Amino acid sequence: MDTIIRRIWWIVIPTALAVLAFQLYWLRMSYVSQETSLRQIASDALQKAHDVTLVESVKMLAPGEKQDSNRQFRVSSSVSINRGDSGMLDSLLAKSKTLPGIKIISQESRHKGRDTLIEREIKPESSGLNVTKLMANVFSLSSLVEIDTALLAVNYRKELQNRHITLPFNISFAPADQHIGFVTLPVIWQQKDVLLVVHFEGINNLLLFKILWPVVLSFFLVLLIIGCIWTLWRIIVRQKKLEVMKNDFISNITHELKTPVAILRATNEALLSFGGMNDAEKTERYLRLGQDEIRKLQGLVDNIMALTRLEDGDDELTGAGEDISLSALLKAVTQRFLGLPGVDIQLDIQISHDQLHSYPVALKTIFSNLLDNAIKYTIAEEKQISLQVRENELHYLIFIEDQGIGIAKQHLPYIFDRFYRVPHGDLHEVKGHGLGLSHVKKLVERLKGTISVESTPGKGTIFIIQLRKS
Repeated sequence: MDTIIRRIWWIVIPTALAVLAFQLYWLRMSYVSQETSLRQIASDALQKAHDVTLVESVKMLAPGEKQDSNRQFRVSSSVSINRGDSGMLDSLLAKSKTLPGIKIISQESRHKGRDTLIEREIKPESSGLNVTKLMANVFSLSSLVEIDTALLAVNYRKELQNRHITLPFNISFAPADQHIGFVTLPVIWQQKDVLLVVHFEGINNLLLFKILWPVVLSFFLVLLIIGCIWTLWRIIVRQKKLEVMKNDFISNITHELKTPVAILRATNEALLSFGGMNDAEKTERYLRLGQDEIRKLQGLVDNIMALTRLEDGDDELTGAGEDISLSALLKAVTQRFLGLPGVDIQLDIQISHDQLHSYPVALKTIFSNLLDNAIKYTIAEEKQISLQVRENELHYLIFIEDQGIGIAKQHLPYIFDRFYRVPHGDLHEVKGHGLGLSHVKKLVERLKGTISVESTPGKGTIFIIQLRKS
């Protein structure tokens, strides 16, 4: 059994740990995925806000400029080039061909006709160009406009709100070689290459909220795993207890079977081999002794068979029952034990009406088992047993009290289990097989009654039976 349990744990624990590790990995990857997605969205919003801010800054520098009906930006900037610098002019003219929408006009061409101007203009709608980004790149590269961080913050907040992000943030500048902050953007600030850095507040809470359902699912899965392990542990513990009970039962039943068999063998040999048959008195004594042992064996077999029948629903509770006198039945049961040495049973019946409609055989079995236990577990030579009967409006209450060894509190919930005996190791000071109380409880429940127990180790035990009057 222990080997099987160890194998089970060797399978269960690594499996549970593997599932938990997978859950942690899955949550981690979900968190990283959400973080990457949020970083990309925030970066795109920052780039757009930066471009819009540059264009708006240019507009403020040239308030007289307007947009035409085609919404084509017209922003001018002049750079003086000497006549001799034809190479620079050629270079600018060449670059203007790769920057659609930018117009470069030489001083000489101002006096020529429009068809001779060195220029190229393309409408943004027809070219598919992002004019805002184009203008921002041009002005950034030429360092004509510096970034207004306050205006940038306003535009960035608008872009974030358009993307359903409402986290508070702050914008700052950092050296180009320091990649700090949640979002960064390379820009030129005061003629230097720097990083535009955005720090968000509560970013972790937002990311955790985005993976809330995976977290909840993982939490319930972990609870399920813990519950399964706990249930498995309970089952294993119970199985170990059952194994101990089974071994104890086998040990005790073997002892109770071997003792009568040994006595019967001894008496039989005495009668056959040592001339016992010639002594009538000795023969009678041996025969009575053998008869007692046979009765014990018969009682043991009857208890086992009765419990089996009771579990199968085939027991002595057949028919409609009959009207019986409770006091007369109890007196008949106690009379069987009064002849035992040292046994004194005090019967105290205080009821107004003792007629009960029930099954007399079942009641005799119940009270006989409880009185037998009370006598067996009272070690003293004088065995004082008290049997009291009281009543309330609906029930009879029967109290069977002894002054025996008692039962420890931790064993009380299990004493009605089949085969259970309060463990004393492999000792047999008190004979028993762990079936009597289980049989009693099942019979009481079939009679629609209840049975409970109170006990103090070293002082005794009280069994309380409650039976319905009708």
